[in-house]
Amino acid sequence: MKDHKILLYGVHFLAIAFVLFLIQVAGFVLGGLLPDVVQPVCALRLTNIFFLLGTALVAADFLAGAMKPGKKKSLLFAPMPNPKIAVGMTAYNDELSIGEAGRDFLRQEHVAGVVVVDNNSIDRTVEEGLKSGATVIKESVQGYGACCVRALKEAMRLGDIVCLVEGDCTFSGSDLKKLTAYIENADMVVVTRTTRELNTPDSQLNASILLGNVLMSKLLQIRFWSVRLTDVGCTFRVIRKAALEKIIDRLKVTGNHFSCEMLLVALENNLMVIEIPVTLKKRVGKSKGVGGNFFKAAITALNMWRLIMFR
Repeated sequence: MKDHKILLYGVHFLAIAFVLFLIQVAGFVLGGLLPDVVQPVCALRLTNIFFLLGTALVAADFLAGAMKPGKKKSLLFAPMPNPKIAVGMTAYNDELSIGEAGRDFLRQEHVAGVVVVDNNSIDRTVEEGLKSGATVIKESVQGYGACCVRALKEAMRLGDIVCLVEGDCTFSGSDLKKLTAYIENADMVVVTRTTRELNTPDSQLNASILLGNVLMSKLLQIRFWSVRLTDVGCTFRVIRKAALEKIIDRLKVTGNHFSCEMLLVALENNLMVIEIPVTLKKRVGKSKGVGGNFFKAAITALNMWRLIMFR
């Protein structure tokens, strides 16, 4: 799979040129209302520089692809008629939800077991997880990414398909059959929360989270041209054990931008990734991640952008 980083840089320069053009137009419209310090930024020549540079980079990327075309990926068809699905479930102070989440996934067809990874909870998450019938493992390194990696490592001991999901009841165990239906054509199946028809009215997907995830997804899609993505921040996904073994030791992010890193590493290693829509429900309990916090969302988006641009 070709890594279109030149194209990605070109798109960024074109975006900068467009913003500068809008500033320039605002300067003409508002006239002397803009501070003097803004006037040099509005200069047409600066807009032209970024526009020309961006256009050149985009053209260079397509020219390089035309001169040395990459090998197209073949259709993957590898049915798994009797899969053993192991669910790795992240948890942090989720005593209100973890019991129902564990039971929900345990009663799904082909699920061999659920491993709840407790990330230093101070409530009754461990007790409720055990009561659900799940195995509970402690992860002492604090952070969403650290918890996800531990969940993946523990789950891959139990099955040939590994499911990663949060324990807050936002996702439905019944949707697992949708993901496993596509695994015969993919190494990893990820989900998107952006299909409004499948969201409950009180779900956490507000406008800022939706816009940020779509934007980062499209940047990642530009970098890896043969994938379609709309949501990079969603935990729920399934991956073949053999594919996970190729990337698990390359996952280093311990923070909230882990989901983006896992996608990026999978694409870097030429894994076949498919995105599908699933249902999204209201979170049970209080959000410990980004949730509806604009500043946390902005920091996470910035970290995702740095991964996509420079890793």
